[in-house]
Amino acid sequence: MGAANHDEHRVGDYPFCDFKTHYQPIVELSSGEIAGYEALARRKDADGTFVTAGDLFFDDQLPREEKLLLDRHLRSMALHQTKRSNHSGFITLNISPDWIDGLTQDHNIPTLEMVKRSGVDPSRIIVEITEHGGSLDNLKRLTKAYQRAGLKVAIDDFGAGASQIDRVVELEPDFIKLDMGLFKAAVQGGYAADVVLSIVSLAQRAGCKIICEGVETEDEFYFAIECGADFIQGWLFDPALPEWLPPQSYLKHINSMKGGYLQQKSRVLESCARHNQEVAQTLLGLCRRIDPADALSSIVENLAIHEAHRLGVLQFFLCDREGNQISDNVVVAKVCLQLNDKFRGYNWSHRPYFPLLHAMNHVERNHIVVSEPYRDFGSGKLCKTHGIFLSDECVLLIDVLTNDVVLFQS
Repeated sequence: MGAANHDEHRVGDYPFCDFKTHYQPIVELSSGEIAGYEALARRKDADGTFVTAGDLFFDDQLPREEKLLLDRHLRSMALHQTKRSNHSGFITLNISPDWIDGLTQDHNIPTLEMVKRSGVDPSRIIVEITEHGGSLDNLKRLTKAYQRAGLKVAIDDFGAGASQIDRVVELEPDFIKLDMGLFKAAVQGGYAADVVLSIVSLAQRAGCKIICEGVETEDEFYFAIECGADFIQGWLFDPALPEWLPPQSYLKHINSMKGGYLQQKSRVLESCARHNQEVAQTLLGLCRRIDPADALSSIVENLAIHEAHRLGVLQFFLCDREGNQISDNVVVAKVCLQLNDKFRGYNWSHRPYFPLLHAMNHVERNHIVVSEPYRDFGSGKLCKTHGIFLSDECVLLIDVLTNDVVLFQS
């Protein structure tokens, strides 16, 4: 199938012959090979270079019919390139919800018709739903039709603006592309990193593969690995290109960067493991010196303030075996330990680490359980809770700072 000849047509001030489809490589992290390409609209500038044509699709002065004609012309070119290439990878086609809203249930679906005419295996096509508008009912109807025909569906810019959780639930996409702005903010750490890691966890539990786009630096590449990305695209490899490359074009580069990540991550995890061991040794040492009849006072007497600061201890407290807090919080301040009775009587049995404490206490006495990292409300820093049964009826819990969630962040 050749691309349709529309050279006599114009879009705004530009003839159709000025428009071409370019292709940005999408690299599979596990194989290191180019797994596919995103088809992007490009327009020939006055000096003969190609620039993005995306702004035309957002120009309210251009008639919708011209935009739609150009959009289908570019998709046709992308399918033609996919068919004639020796590459077996996929192609992603951006489709605006506005186009979908223009289709009634009686319409044939143009993209499916184009794929059928092209002779491209439908499993090589990913329909990328862009923007955030459009009727969710229409999107659901069309995405199910795409998937029934063998195409795959991706949600673009996931995490941008208003929540798109409803789209994941309703559309059951095959891929999720993280919003580029949110991704780049997350590389700097802090709350943005927490949000991105949570979004990725949600997407993975829903069975979606993750694509990180806009990757331009090694730090962004490393953070994409931290995110659990399956695929990566960005100028770290190449901008959008007029032709497809051999699949192994970036393999050496990818393997080199993955080696660098492995070394740095190993050092971070080694440091964290040593820190966990120090906390564990301190806990076990306290347990040996604690008077069960007056456990909290014994801990206060035996835990030196400088040792608490060195280990990053924020606070500690006691619970009974049902998870009821039976002591004040002992807060590690600058020069002394301070008592806070705000949470006395609260029940923490719903925290994931508490059932695990019970289970491990039956398997091995004096076993220390460590929670997943979370952000402390008071300091805003990442911490973990370390817990141990002091007796059959008393549990010691210590909140300690940690930095082992994201490679370069505290």
